[in-house]
Amino acid sequence: MFNVGGGEIIVVLLLALLLLGPEKLPEAARRIGSVVAQIRRMTSGFEEEIRSAMDLASPSTGPDLLDSTSAGPTLSGPPATPPSSSRGGAFVVDLGSSASTAPPSTETNG
Repeated sequence: MFNVGGGEIIVVLLLALLLLGPEKLPEAARRIGSVVAQIRRMTSGFEEEIRSAMDLASPSTGPDLLDSTSAGPTLSGPPATPPSSSRGGAFVVDLGSSASTAPPSTETNG
């Protein structure tokens, strides 16, 4: 990870032994080991979260949303008999079964 060879590790251990002494060296090694273990657990948890988020975002995990949409309004040609209004035979938008097929009223109230 840090490109540290065997000779360099021995030098670091000898310096730690000289600085800390034989009484405090095992305690310092335990603390360093626990910190390294805690960092590894945190990074593996973070990696798991990232992987699960990326798996949820991938399109291969479930139905495609574009395939499950319904058809929208369709554009058809002019009707067979033009409406009696002065607008002429314009294109008609078919909104499905909920739309009324009656032509719009041209009467005015009163």
